[in-house]
Parts: sequence; C-alpha cells; structure tokens
Amino acid sequence: MKRIKRTIFQRKILSILLKISLCVSASLRLVFPGDAHAQVRPVYDYGAIGLAQLLKKLNTTASVMHIGAHPDDEDSGLLAYLARGENARTAYLSLTRGDGGQNLIGSEQSEALGVIRTEELLQARRLDGAEQYFTRAFDFGFSKTLAEAKEKWDEKVILCDAVRAIRTFRPLVVISRFTGTPADGHGHHQFAGYIAPLAVKAAADPKQCTDSGTPWQVMKFYVGQSFRSTEEPTLKINTGKYDFLLGRSYVEIAAEGRSQHKTQEQGGLELKGDRFTSLNLAESKVPKVTNETSVFDGIDTSLKNYTNIVWRKDYLKDEFESVQNSADKITENLNTFDNKETQKRLIEGLQKIQKCQKELNRTIYEIEPVGILDLKSMIWRKESEFIKAIKLTSGLQVDALANQETVMASETFLTSVKLFYPENSNIKIKKIKLITPQYWQSSEGEEPKNDSPFARFFRETAKFSRFFNVRVFPTEKITQPYFLENPRDDYLYSWNFNENENEPFQKPLVMAEITAEIDATEIIFTQPVEYRFADDIRGEIRREVNIVPAMSVSLDQKLLIVPTSDKAQTRRVVMSLTNHSSKAVSGVAGLNIVGLEAIDWKYSANTKTFNLKTKGEKTAITFDVEIPAKTKAGEYRLYAQAMVGEALATQEMNTIAYPHIQTHRYYTRAETKVEVLDLKTAPVKVGYIEGSGDGVAEAIRQMGFDLEVLGEKDLTTGDLSRFGVIVVGIRASQVRPDFVANHQRLLDYVKNGGTMIVQYQLPVYQNLLPFPAVMGARVVDENAKVTILEPKSPIFNFPNKITDKDFEGWIQERNLNNFTTFDARYMPLLESHDAGEVENKGGLVVAEIGKGKYIYCSYAFFRQLPAGNAGAYRLFANLLSLPKTRN
Repeated sequence: MKRIKRTIFQRKILSILLKISLCVSASLRLVFPGDAHAQVRPVYDYGAIGLAQLLKKLNTTASVMHIGAHPDDEDSGLLAYLARGENARTAYLSLTRGDGGQNLIGSEQSEALGVIRTEELLQARRLDGAEQYFTRAFDFGFSKTLAEAKEKWDEKVILCDAVRAIRTFRPLVVISRFTGTPADGHGHHQFAGYIAPLAVKAAADPKQCTDSGTPWQVMKFYVGQSFRSTEEPTLKINTGKYDFLLGRSYVEIAAEGRSQHKTQEQGGLELKGDRFTSLNLAESKVPKVTNETSVFDGIDTSLKNYTNIVWRKDYLKDEFESVQNSADKITENLNTFDNKETQKRLIEGLQKIQKCQKELNRTIYEIEPVGILDLKSMIWRKESEFIKAIKLTSGLQVDALANQETVMASETFLTSVKLFYPENSNIKIKKIKLITPQYWQSSEGEEPKNDSPFARFFRETAKFSRFFNVRVFPTEKITQPYFLENPRDDYLYSWNFNENENEPFQKPLVMAEITAEIDATEIIFTQPVEYRFADDIRGEIRREVNIVPAMSVSLDQKLLIVPTSDKAQTRRVVMSLTNHSSKAVSGVAGLNIVGLEAIDWKYSANTKTFNLKTKGEKTAITFDVEIPAKTKAGEYRLYAQAMVGEALATQEMNTIAYPHIQTHRYYTRAETKVEVLDLKTAPVKVGYIEGSGDGVAEAIRQMGFDLEVLGEKDLTTGDLSRFGVIVVGIRASQVRPDFVANHQRLLDYVKNGGTMIVQYQLPVYQNLLPFPAVMGARVVDENAKVTILEPKSPIFNFPNKITDKDFEGWIQERNLNNFTTFDARYMPLLESHDAGEVENKGGLVVAEIGKGKYIYCSYAFFRQLPAGNAGAYRLFANLLSLPKTRN
C-alpha cells in the first residue's frame, strides 16, 4: 500500500516537473540565443560560415560559463575562442550591469547607464558568439575592498542569483575571471572571485538556493591567473590562433566585440598574432589531465555519453548515440556547395533527436525527476540547433514586421510575416501563426494597399506571406527593462520571481511561428516580430515592439537650485506632454507641490488645457512657481500631472537610443527636485569646457552665474580674458582634442590673471600639468572624513563659510584621480583618505601662475551637483567666486 502511495506521489511530482519543463521548452523554442536585442550584424553566423560553425556544435555537449563583476571585465578573447573555436555553448555571467561606471558618450548615469552597458554586452556577445547573464547586484561605484562589496550586497542573494544562472545554463566548466584576493584590485572584482567557487559548490547542493532551479554539478572549475602573477598556469590557451573558417583570429573577433563598450572607451586595435589566456584548475570532478590543452580535457563531451558523465546513468544512450552518429557524418562529409545532401542528413538527425523525446516520454517514470528536466533541456537544445542548421541549408528567410514601433494597450497593429526562399527549394509552408502574450487577440488581416507610384521600387516579393491584426490586451503593462519595473532595494535590483531573472532583458512580445514541411518532415521555425524603418544616414534599422502609455509628461528641469531669501522668488518650469495614442487626447495639466512648507507655494500657467490630435504630437505648458519669502532650506518636489478623462498621466518616458545599441524606454515619475539652499554667489563670468557628459555646466547656470560653454573656436581664437573663471569638465583631456591643443593658451590666460578650475582627469593629463605631479589615487568612501587644511583660504570663507557639514550626504565617492605626489608650488587645501590608507592631500590643490590661479579639483562635483547636494554647491560657488576675493 505504501509503495502504491509513493508511486502516486512520484507521478504527481513528475507531472509538476513536466509542466515546468514545458515552459522551459517553450522559451527554448521561441528565441535562439542572440536573436533579440542585437543591433550589430552577426556576420560570423551567416551563410556557409554560420552553417559550418553550427554543424560542429551538433555533436558536442561542451559548455562553459565565465564569471566576472562588470561589463567589460570578461576575457573577450577567451569567450570567442570557446564559442567559435571549441564550438562550446559559452556564457558570461556579470554580477552587475556597470551602473556605477563612467559614460563617455552621453549624460546617462546609474540605472540608465546600466541599460546601455547591458546592451553593449549583448552587442559584444553577438560577435564573439557567447550568451549573457546577470545577477541583481547594482554597481555602486569603485570599491577598494571585498569587505565594502560584502557590506553593500547581500551575499546570500547574489550567491543564489549566480547559482540560478549556473543551474539554468548548466555548464560543464566554470571559469572565474578573478581570484577573490586583493590582487584583483577593484572590490567588485574580489567579490566576483570570492562568490564564483561558492556558487559552483552551491549549484550542486539541493539544500542550497532551493528557489533557484534544479541542482547542477559543474565538472571543472578554473580561476583566471592574476594579472600580477608570474607562476606557470595549469593551462595556457592561444586565443590569437587564426581560424581558417572565420578568416580571423579569436582575439580579432573579440576586439571587434569589445569595441562595442563605447561608454567605457573600450575601442581598440584588432591585434593579430598569438595572445594567451592563462587559467588555473581549482577543482575537478573528473580525473586530472597532465599538460592540459583545453578546459574540457578529461570530460567526455560527446552527446552519446552525456547522461553517463552528468548523472552516472546511461539514460537514452542508444538514442543519443544515433544522433551523435548522424552529426558526425554531417561534419565529416560537409560540402558547402551542396546544401541538399547536408539538409537531408540534418533532417535525419532532427528525426532522431525527436525520437529521443518520444523515448523520454515513454520511460519518464524510470528516470530521476531532476534528470528529466536536464534531459529535456538537452533534447530541446539539440533540436533547436538542428532546426537552425536546416534553416540555413534551405535558404529560408523569415521577416516578421509590425507596422509601428510603439503601441498602447487596447490598440491594434498590423503584423506581416513574409517568407523568402530559393526557387528550387523543397519547402512547403503549412501554417503561420503569431505567439502573443496571454489574452491578446490575433486574427488574419489583409495586406495594406500602397498607391504610391514609387511603391514598386520598394516592394518585396515574398514566396509566402500572411498578415495579422493584433490587439493588445487592455490592461497590458508598459514595456521597460524588467529590472526597472520596481524600485531598487538599496544596492540590489528588485526582480524576485520575475520570469526573466538573470536575463539581460525580457523576451520579445510577439513571435511568428512558421510550420513548414521539408522532405516530408514537419519543422517549426520562429522569428521575433520587429519594427523596421529606413534611416537616411544609417540605412535599415530594426527595433522591438514596445507597449507605451497613452500619454507621457515631463518637466524640463530635473533640479532647481533656489537660495534662501527674505523675498519671494519665481522659478519657471515647462511641462511637455506627448500623445502616444493613435487617437486624440485632451485634458487638464497641473503641478503637485510637496515639501516642508509647500502648502504656501503657488503657481500660474499660460494655459492648463491641452488637445493633442495625432500620435507623436507634443505640446508645452509653462508654469511660473512662486517660492514664498523666508522659505526654509530643504528639499521640495514639483510633480507633473495631466488628467485625461478619468486617467492621470504622471510618468516621464525616458528613451535610451544610440546607434550601436537597441533602443529602450523606461519610466519615472515626472518631477523637478527643488533644493532651497543657504547659498551665496559673487557675480563672475564663467567659461565652461565640456568633458564627457556631466551636469556641472547646468549646475553653474542654476546658481546664477553668467555661463558660456566654450567650443573649439573659442579655445583657439576667442578672447579668453573676458572670463573671470574657466572650468574644465571631467575627462576633457580624453574627449576634447581642442582642449589639449590649446592647453598652453589656457595657461597663458591664467598667467594674465585668469582662474582655471580643472575637474578630475585621467592620468594622461599629467603631461599637460603646469608643474609636475603624479595622478591616480581616489577616495571611494563618500563618507570619508574631509579635513580643511587652509581654513583661512577664501575658498572656504567667501561667499559661503564652509564647515564639516558641507561634506555630509555625498554620493558614490569623495574624489578620483587625485595627485598622489606633487610639486611644492601646488598648495593642498583639503585632505581625505579611505580607512586604512595614508593621507592624501591631492584632491584640491591651487597654484599661483603669474597673476592668476590654477586649481585642480578631483572631488566628485560631477556627481554631487546633479544630485542637489547642498554642501557641494556651496563649495563650488566659492571656487567660482574666487576672482572676486582679490579685491
């Protein structure tokens, strides 16, 4: 009786597991790795080259995961070698999305920068052939110690995120980029090296991370050799090896991918010749091999022995061996000029792998439950590879296109699915349908008519096509990166129980599914639905279909700086309203003011009503906000809102769009932060040399200074003497060749009585300094003690009295790229250092040059000013007011 009950219980468990596995099956069937989100063309995956690489994958189960801390930490050459040289399923797990880094191409910071850097990783993976995963760790900026990273990130959470990635990808080999020691440098690097071996161990333990997938035993674990180590490694891999099929070395391919990290200035030469990656074997579940030549040495990566290697059982051995034999015959007899024969053998292999599925269904109750999911995963993966290879041999091209990029809930859009294939093809199309989110409606439609006399020049003649009217469900949520849907939990993204966990972004909304018959065998192909348009400069652009709100609102000022005053003050903000609906929208707009004494604030508007008739139409409403006399210092908020019928629009659509990445939108509350500060300024004309996208210029303007942004012509031939102060933006020595070329002219301006304030630069700037100094130190603790070394200096007394309180509430860091040693002609004004380190006085120094003053300031004003930090404004106002102290 007990045996019968146990059997019934087992069958219930198996039933649940099978339902879960069907969901996994669906996701595997829908999108091949790299199909979505890529902007660069996957040149190595097209035609005969792509087919040859894919065919070599059919007869191997090799898989490897590389683990690092940030985008651009990865050993790109190693990834390209493993994915395209060893034909292994290859993935990179980045703990963070690089949110705390710099941005050399725009003004985005924090989460927005994380979106860009996530995309940059995807572009790189598209070229090197690997896949991409993440944990929910938020990059809080440069860290010097493992202890700080452990303090900011919940170790258990990140551990289980890494475990989930391993259990999802199921690699035979894991390679840690870092050692987990101070030799790794960055505290995040140390954390990645520390967590990697723990995750490998925990992934195999069913008692750990019980909500993070089914257990998986990694066969071998390697650690990348430290940059500073001179010891002989376990394994050296020549990633500079030339690949005759690809016509390039793996390092060349990797360098092309690495150049996609444009925000981090990672563009570089595509170097030829030998380049080596050094690895050390830290743990192995298989017998060690002397003089290793591959990370897979000692592991039988043949398909026929897969279950024996992983589960020590010969599940489906005969069936897998039959598939292996078919795959071997294809690669042995590959003739890229005769796709018919290759296609025939591929179809035979597909039939055999499908037979494996049938046999698994027949013997499912004889197999351990955990083994079932793994076997189904392997079968679906191999089935997908065979199908993709068959598609390449057939010449089938599938284009699934929506007639608009953005659509709102309840709206209907047209989707066309067009098939193109050679005249002599043996393809028979049986069925085309769309796979949409739950509750959406899809029905067949008609091809739209184009009466333009030029239409024939742009018309595509498909062999087979279908058109569908797709209606979005009325309560469908708007499209944005899944990790931004909820507010962050301090230094962790909030994505518990999200179906996209560990993924870069969510999957495409709509897929086309084509059922075709080739040589009497039914095969299902899938293709994401995209929006396509022609850019006059760049050519064809493809974007993903996004659900957007009917209307979005925004305010032109993210931050207003208002000095305390005995008189009432007026500030102007402009609200923009955008119609995203295909219908007209009208309503009433206003502001909601929140703060300590906001009840007394009033505003007036040029109009409060709006009427937007067409999609994409915008309008603006101007509001004059009156801040009452003697308003107390503090933080206040202006929230934009627009009433449309019974709906209230309060969100701003933030669009991230660059040529090298896929476009993304995310939504935030439309607001202006008003900082009422105890702030005084002196009347000084300021020239600003912009660097790599900071908000300091706008902050200077907000303080009331007469500001002019300087271009190349100003620096080369302009009259610089008309400026009391010239401020140099961060990293200008990197991104402004005109600044470098005219640096001596700027020093001459100082000699003649001007004041130049240079914000933090990279060490390359050392060659331009007026007097010798060495740069490089930084203080990463934003709460580190700051000591005023020259209390009587006007910089700390006019027009604002600077005290310790002005260094409270700073974010991310104190300073970066300080002077570590410097000429005696520089006078240090502040001292700050991280705990346990020697004192550093090189964060703010001033030097007399002729009649003027040269100031190097590495304190992170570029972060503090846009954040509205009161003390940073007061100190920076003093720096700008310095010329007025000479009287």
